[in-house]
Order: sequence, then C-alpha cells, then structure tokens
Amino acid sequence: MLSKVITSAIIAASFLVTTASASENKPLTVGMTTWVGYGLLHLADQKGFFKKNDVEVSLVTVQDKPSTSAAIATGRLDGWSTTVDTFIFYNAQKLGIKQVLAVDFSKGGEGIVATNEVKSVQDLKGKTLGAEEGSSTYFFLLNLLADNQMTTKDVKLQSMRAGDAGAAFAAGRLDAAATWDPWLSKAKERGGHILASSADKPGLIVDTVAFRTDVIEKRPDDIKNFIKAYFQAYDYWKSSPDEANAIMAKALGVKDEEFKSSLAGLEFVSREANEKYIGSGTSLGEIKNVTQRGVGFYTKAGLLKEALDAGKVVDAKPLAAALGK
Repeated sequence: MLSKVITSAIIAASFLVTTASASENKPLTVGMTTWVGYGLLHLADQKGFFKKNDVEVSLVTVQDKPSTSAAIATGRLDGWSTTVDTFIFYNAQKLGIKQVLAVDFSKGGEGIVATNEVKSVQDLKGKTLGAEEGSSTYFFLLNLLADNQMTTKDVKLQSMRAGDAGAAFAAGRLDAAATWDPWLSKAKERGGHILASSADKPGLIVDTVAFRTDVIEKRPDDIKNFIKAYFQAYDYWKSSPDEANAIMAKALGVKDEEFKSSLAGLEFVSREANEKYIGSGTSLGEIKNVTQRGVGFYTKAGLLKEALDAGKVVDAKPLAAALGK
C-alpha cells in the first residue's frame, strides 16, 4: 500500500472548509485515503470532468478511518470512498450512508503469505498468523477461512496492523500473515509464498463511494453527475493511459513508476462492471451478497455490535440515472 501519512492540521483545515461550504450547498465533499484505486476520482477533478458535468467536488484526504466516520456522522463530509468491508465495520446503516459507485476491484493487492510448509488453507490450522481486525486483509482472511470451513479460532491469531504483519512474517516471527504489497511480493525472500490473494476472489475487496442518505435525497443531480464524471475519467484513462497515469500519480503525490506498479493489483470499474456489482435501479447487484456475508462474519467475531441490513447500505438508483436507465 502507498504511504498514508497526513498532518492533523491538514485534516482540520479540510473539515473546516467542508463545514463552511456545506450550508451553502456547494461542493460535494468526499473523504478518502491516499490510494491508487481512487485515482480516477482525482483524474476527474484534475481534468475538470466534475465541473463539465455541473457538479462541484472537493476531494478531502483523511488517512484515519475513525476520523472519517466521525466526519460523516456529524455532516462534515458528504461522502466517503473506502472498501465495502470498511462500510460494514463502521456500520454504514447507522452512519446513514449508502454506496452508489464502485471505483476499483482488488486483483492481488491483498492476500495471505505463508511459509512453504503451509501448502493449503487447511494447513493454517494451529499456525501463528498476523492480521489486523477490521481491515480489508482481515475481511479477505475471514472469507478464505469460511470457504474452507474454518474460523479464526483454528489459527493462533496475533492482532497487528497489516503492514506490521507482513514485516513480522518477513522477519520470521509468524507462520503466515494477512497483508498487502510490498509484503506479498517479498514472501519469497523469507522462503515463503503467497497462499492466496484477492486475485483469486474478484469482487470481494472493492472500493466504493458512498454518500449520506440526506445528500442523495436532496442533491440527486449532483450525485448522478458525480458518477458520470467518474465514467468520463474512466474513458479518458482507457484512451490515454500514459497521460492519465501521470496526472493521477502527481495528484496522489507518488512517483509514476510506483503508481503504475500499484495498478497491477487492481482494476478500475467500468460501467458494465458497476451495474453488475452495484445493481440497476431498485435491483441490487453482487455487493449485497458480499455485504450479507461480511455482516455475518463481523457479527460472529464481535466486531459489529448492531444490526446492519445489507439492502439498506447500497443505492443503485443514482448509477442507473447516470447510465441513462
């Protein structure tokens, strides 16, 4: 994953701007971390696609998820771009937000590294495994274990950040780790291998954009136009990838080579894939099943304390409107 460092002063300043403009009904303020998967949103901003679609948008970088959740709850942010599992963990229904657009699918960006003696998921039984509860890598782990009729009780789970888990595995302190790049790529250096990655389970780890329900209701045209601008950015990227990649890398503050390398682990989401994943109109797509399963996992693990209805944290109508359906 890319570096996720931002000063508190920048966060505070961003929120102040958000608070001031909210009452004026000006920009749609969307919080997100520094992540390549949000590149097309930055491209839409830098190329003026939001403005061309008659919507003012302010992309606010907030690396701390609890702070973003609090900003949504208090109305300081209109939207949040993060992973589907994060919306489960922070209970999107309680926050009053609904996902309207998928922006990237993880295709190898997250996974499980293990020693060579761990040849299958079943071999993880009794092994020491590092993972970060509530993270996308943890969500991937829960799904992988469930597919093999296992739970975290079958392993010796050590709670640590995903990056720290990768580093601990590389240092020989763990038998396995739920982590992301660059630690996945470094597995062989430890004499290990990638046991499984998100490339094996497409559609599981997905970044989406959600907006507060009141914003969706009061500003339907703005939400529709936000989505249209994303697809315009997608088209531009497809037609001019080198130029688009350079613009996105600069916007994210990373080197061109680092940006291009990170792209290998994800897939920007097209119109067709969005309709399949988010849904069309009143009919929800694959995201509903992914969410329902995740709710079950997180409830059983004690990470989700209150009820969450998978059908109430997604709204496919803005997507349908943006696609002219």
